[in-house]
Amino acid sequence: MRGTFDLILLEDTGTVTRYALSNISFTASDSTGTLDRIIGEGSYTLISPGPAKPFPEMTLQTSINGSTNTYVFTIDTNAPAVDRVWPVLQVSLIETQQATLTHVYHMDLLAAPMREIWFSTVAGLTASKWQSPTNRISAGDLISDSGRVVRSNGKLLNRLGIMPGIPELGIDAVDIAPGGEILYSLNQDVFSETLGPIQHGDLLSDRGKIVKRNQDLLAAFMIGDTNADYGLDAFQVMTNGEIYFSIATNVVSPQIGMLSIGDVLSDQGRIVKYHFELLANFHPPPSLVDQDYGLDALYVWPSGEIWFSTEQGFQDLQLGPILAGDLLSDQGYIVFHNLDLTSAFAPLEDLADFGLDALYIVTDATPPAPAPQMLSIARNAQSEAIALQWNGPGRAFQVEKAMALPGTFVPASPILPDLNWTDFPAAQTNGAGFYRLRQW
Repeated sequence: MRGTFDLILLEDTGTVTRYALSNISFTASDSTGTLDRIIGEGSYTLISPGPAKPFPEMTLQTSINGSTNTYVFTIDTNAPAVDRVWPVLQVSLIETQQATLTHVYHMDLLAAPMREIWFSTVAGLTASKWQSPTNRISAGDLISDSGRVVRSNGKLLNRLGIMPGIPELGIDAVDIAPGGEILYSLNQDVFSETLGPIQHGDLLSDRGKIVKRNQDLLAAFMIGDTNADYGLDAFQVMTNGEIYFSIATNVVSPQIGMLSIGDVLSDQGRIVKYHFELLANFHPPPSLVDQDYGLDALYVWPSGEIWFSTEQGFQDLQLGPILAGDLLSDQGYIVFHNLDLTSAFAPLEDLADFGLDALYIVTDATPPAPAPQMLSIARNAQSEAIALQWNGPGRAFQVEKAMALPGTFVPASPILPDLNWTDFPAAQTNGAGFYRLRQW
């Protein structure tokens, strides 16, 4: 089952926190491929009796496949309680009103405040939803689980001064900085006519600069060979400016010891999390408990929970096979299988795993940035399209539009790491419109 809902804070007294769930929209498929749709609304309450763990209450009033019956779900008190670090939420629900002795619905709800997942794959794919030749997705494209290209490889690289004719270069890691600046690393070395040699372990910007050399990232570890490039397979710039990252080659630090490819490192010279700590809540065979499977992608939630992918797959004794492109949580669960992430593209290739090299989550869980500023709204005299430009400290933006005021604003653009967007459909409507900007 996959879907979305809006979680709206209604009240927080310190001991009682109440939320409303609205716009519930879930789709579930059974073994025959039949789709069931669940829509509705609900409530979620956390009661904190002193220092004890908050006690959750949840009720959903839903319709299933358009039925006039109201299916009510509440927390199943007989199911094992699952602790997740807020804002990730997991509860086991059971139907209470329409249930019979022979028929009852159960719902295990695992949710996180995600707008989109932006990522890159190790292997390219061919999207069946588009026509050739524009339907080819390369390992160097930044794509979305919604089924679109967020930033093509050519646009990522076009300000680096790389000579024309260079094949597309895969991206190994990605993060989005304030103002929509895309930070990334490459999966191979390349020469730039303006910047000189670029290492696959360097931290780059789509605005045409080297943000940090690989040697600068590792400087605090006092590595003996200060000229070597140890790669950059994953990274995230934290709110305090500290950079968490992983490397592609094991190396020894005189201060700490072995730095492994599966460890989360900090440019401040410390190991944030060892590889075996990332996998501590998984269940590989006992003989492989200490195996280092590498770290290919990384996203750290404000709560400290880490979502990641490994370079190598492994067998989990409880969850089954875990592939290198699956998105995992250090809390011990599979967030998305790789084919779930790529399903919106409906790939023509019959692969079990396209890999997961780079990762960024567009989420409401981060504190809101100061309001952006709309710089210009101008109609093109020839095309009649309306071009918008803005500036703001957000990392991702979306233009919303209403045809009249008062009126309902609806998304007009995709979620973008850009400071401009053109409303081409405005050329057909030729009517008044009102725009506003969201940012994350």
